[in-house]
Amino acid sequence: MKTKFLKYIKYTLALALITSTFSCQKLVEGINDNPNQLTVNAFDAGLFLKSAQLANILIHTGELQRAAGFYSSTFIAFERLEGDRYNYDISERDFDLSGYQSVLTPLRFIREEKPDNMLYQGIAKVVEAHLMGSYASLFGDLPYSEALNPEIENPVFDEQKDLFAALQALLDGAISDLESVSPADAVMGDYIFGGDALKWKESAYTLKARYYMHTKEYSMAYSAAGNGISSVSNNMMFEPYDDGANSADSKNTIYSRIALGMDPVGTIADAEHPCYLLDLIELRQNAKTNEEARLEYLTIDPYEADANHGAAERLEAQPLITYQENQLILAEAGGRTSGISQGLTHLNALRSVLSTGATLNSSVDGLGMQYDAYVAADFNAGGIENQDNIDATRAFLREVIEERYICGFYTFMPFDDNRRLQKSDLDLTIPFPFNTSTQSQHVQRLVYPDDEMNSNDSAPVDPGAYQATDVNL
Repeated sequence: MKTKFLKYIKYTLALALITSTFSCQKLVEGINDNPNQLTVNAFDAGLFLKSAQLANILIHTGELQRAAGFYSSTFIAFERLEGDRYNYDISERDFDLSGYQSVLTPLRFIREEKPDNMLYQGIAKVVEAHLMGSYASLFGDLPYSEALNPEIENPVFDEQKDLFAALQALLDGAISDLESVSPADAVMGDYIFGGDALKWKESAYTLKARYYMHTKEYSMAYSAAGNGISSVSNNMMFEPYDDGANSADSKNTIYSRIALGMDPVGTIADAEHPCYLLDLIELRQNAKTNEEARLEYLTIDPYEADANHGAAERLEAQPLITYQENQLILAEAGGRTSGISQGLTHLNALRSVLSTGATLNSSVDGLGMQYDAYVAADFNAGGIENQDNIDATRAFLREVIEERYICGFYTFMPFDDNRRLQKSDLDLTIPFPFNTSTQSQHVQRLVYPDDEMNSNDSAPVDPGAYQATDVNL
């Protein structure tokens, strides 16, 4: 990766704002139209914040997410490029690391320009940690400590574990900043939380917990999640908006892909295209659980966009960091470190919320959404959640992992869990099928893009899609 572009940041950032995919934001309204007179100082830092947040959303709801869904059988594709990816035809031309420029560059500019505004500082650090943690989980080793340094032409690839440690420190800094916000620390352009420091702080803690789960530091994950996202209303979501047109830029990204006639993707399966997500929901019904509503909500027709009224409805919000994830971190990490009783408290708290329909939308009103509280005996041999008579704690953890798989739809969580559990907890992995009858290995990582490999002399030999990353060895 050639990182000389910071030398020209005043020009590239202004250009990025003008040419933003989200044209409806009118980022340059009121600015002199003469491009020769545009400088970065003509823009408020908040405009860079909005640009970075929206670019980060695109990355977390775009091709990387769809690929992770293909390789954990929560999402299916039928033809053309997406069909090739779905069928494990993975090459260095499939993915990119554009977030270094579209997300990190404006965030670093904000931190440099607003050193005394703790709200800008904290938000910028959380968004940076969100992007780089996802990249590290998906790809493994990556440039970070030397990235974006104009004096270093070929930044080294930091080891994955070191990168996660650096992000934990970054998030600690973000939390400290957000706890130090004063009334004078106003921000412009916070598309996600409108400058709400508490919501940003809770997201920072949930990210810390997520990354401790990646590195299997379960007691640390439990501690961090204790301060994480405290309600569904505090979820970090991509909130589409109605701009009066069928613009893909402002709509649910699954809906847009189908509506615009791109490679069809969805969850409705056939004999040749298995999607285990819907199968698992049906298999989980028991005397305390009726998931009729959630099954309907997550059933996505890949060919008829306007037939989708649940997760792929055109204005349906899409998850980035959520209360559901946070509760399930508490449930799994608590179950692992302190036993079923500790974990069950958090699982039942989530089930109580699920029973209200708060994580769905009105399209499934009237359908079954029963999530009665479990008791520890339900996980004993022969209990309603342990029909195959395994160890009670393992049965409880299996239930949590299944819930993570479903609640994590259209996030990286199912893909992350599958890779995390294969080495140490194979009995807890979701038994989803391979997408082809010839496939015999699970994808362990995404391959580095060829522009990165060709432009950075420090790039290692790509280990391939089937080599586990360090945290999953």
